[in-house]
Amino acid sequence: MLESADARRIGLREFSLDLRFPRWIFNLMILVFFCANALCEDSSGEAWILAAQKFEIEEYKEHSAALESAAAVIPKLILEQISLDTKRTVLRDERLSQKLDSLLTERLSLFLDLSKEVKSRDALVLNNYTMFEYQSALKAQEKKIDDVQKKIDANLKAQEEAIFPETAKKRSARKMRKLWEPESRQVSLYGQDPEKLFSPSDSSKKEGVDSRAFAKEIANAKISGLVSGSMISYGNYLSVTAELNVFPGAKKVASVTEVGALSDIRQIAKNIAFALLPKIANSMPVELEFNIFPEAAAENATLTIDSVVYRPVPKKVSLGSGFHSISIDAEGFARETFLYDFSGQSKFLVEVNFREESKGEIKLALSRFVPGTMFFDGKFAGESSASDFVKVPLKVNGNTVFGYFEGTVKDKDAEGGERSETMFMMIPSNLMADGAELEMNLRVFDVSKNIDKRRRMLYVSYSALLLSLPIMFYSYGRYDSIMNGYLAGYGNFDYDELKLYRTISFVGIGLVSACGAWMVTELVLYLLAVEKTLPSKAKKIKSKTLRKMEVERELEEQRALEEMAASQLDEEAEILQEDSDSEIEAD
Repeated sequence: MLESADARRIGLREFSLDLRFPRWIFNLMILVFFCANALCEDSSGEAWILAAQKFEIEEYKEHSAALESAAAVIPKLILEQISLDTKRTVLRDERLSQKLDSLLTERLSLFLDLSKEVKSRDALVLNNYTMFEYQSALKAQEKKIDDVQKKIDANLKAQEEAIFPETAKKRSARKMRKLWEPESRQVSLYGQDPEKLFSPSDSSKKEGVDSRAFAKEIANAKISGLVSGSMISYGNYLSVTAELNVFPGAKKVASVTEVGALSDIRQIAKNIAFALLPKIANSMPVELEFNIFPEAAAENATLTIDSVVYRPVPKKVSLGSGFHSISIDAEGFARETFLYDFSGQSKFLVEVNFREESKGEIKLALSRFVPGTMFFDGKFAGESSASDFVKVPLKVNGNTVFGYFEGTVKDKDAEGGERSETMFMMIPSNLMADGAELEMNLRVFDVSKNIDKRRRMLYVSYSALLLSLPIMFYSYGRYDSIMNGYLAGYGNFDYDELKLYRTISFVGIGLVSACGAWMVTELVLYLLAVEKTLPSKAKKIKSKTLRKMEVERELEEQRALEEMAASQLDEEAEILQEDSDSEIEAD
């Protein structure tokens, strides 16, 4: 028997070696599967949820339908102004309030459980138990009560450690410092939609924002901050008071009153959002000190910080920590604009070295002609041409310049079968020179539609990979079990059956390999499609593009001459016709 098994092992040695490479492929496919699964999963951290509710209308007189509509629209407009990049600095006291509120909710639930278990224990005497059954049931019920009491004790201990962290055992100095360090959390809108307002029940709304019932509904909705308010109208003018409450605790951290025209509620909402934003971000104050050079620029400079204009430029400005957009203008000098995260320290020194402004002109052509209109720096630059440059008047100071191109794409669902599409462009700073001749390879298409298409194909290829894996697992596992049984001499395993499953396992591995390669290809295509959202970059013009423009220019001149000749022939024909008509009339 052993000799037979050895012979089979020797005879199948080369046969089994053929699967060494497929086994490597098998392991690689497993790795690809888990990597793909990780890529398709969304990872999101803890967020600070901001919500708003419909504003109350103070009854001065019977309000109109427009005022009723404004009470629901203004909080939505306020939420629209909150940037997706807004982050809140969560301090120790706010985190402590959240922890204590969570422990209190858990403790209330445990107390209800304890009450239920105690009542169940006391009711045992009413049952028709024997002494042994009663003792057994009583012991089991006492154990349940003891378990609940232990949980309550653990909850109380956790509360004490949260309030007095120094009482906790085995807490290092690093962990103690971390307790007091502020956390930065992403501000997210309630329901991820500014159009969605928080609607409390009538009973909790009547009790007020500081009631336990209202706080419970807020906790169930996982809301951390709530914008509420009231409004009153006199004539065509509106007074709106908005408040920001932070939960748990319903702490009112901000109150803003704004007056404006009822016909311009968007501006009212913008002003309120601008005033509430520092309190939403809870940013620590920082001080910015400005030094501007040369002195000629400092004398007439204008400073703009987050849409707030300062003229003249103050020596020091106090702001909330975080990202701020700063722009400084001075007549005769190039504008200086930058975005910076002012956080981590209390004072910052901002030095601005102005460069004298020099005006220039850049010639821009399309390497592949697309009919449309170019805009740079928000100004009209010209219509695209296949034979000539578009002259872009720019202030050439070595800064990257952005623009956009408005073209048309075919769309069977649109009116006329075409619709406009906007593509963004940029001229890099290293190519900014007066009189520079540049070209841009521009394609006009629906970028978002292309991304959606590639995303769907990526999901299809990923699904195909998942569906092909069971086939490979079964075929390879079946082949491996038959081969092991055949080598050991167990059962009535047929060599032809072994060869069949060997072939099927190769097919399964090949199918998974093909699906894996397809998914990787679709992933690359999807990333390339996403990259198309970036602006197209201008490059130095190539001789090929210049020759193409010259040929197109010659063709246009030739077409113009032909049209001119045809026009002259038409005029001569008309003159001859008029002469012949005159001769006929004279006869």
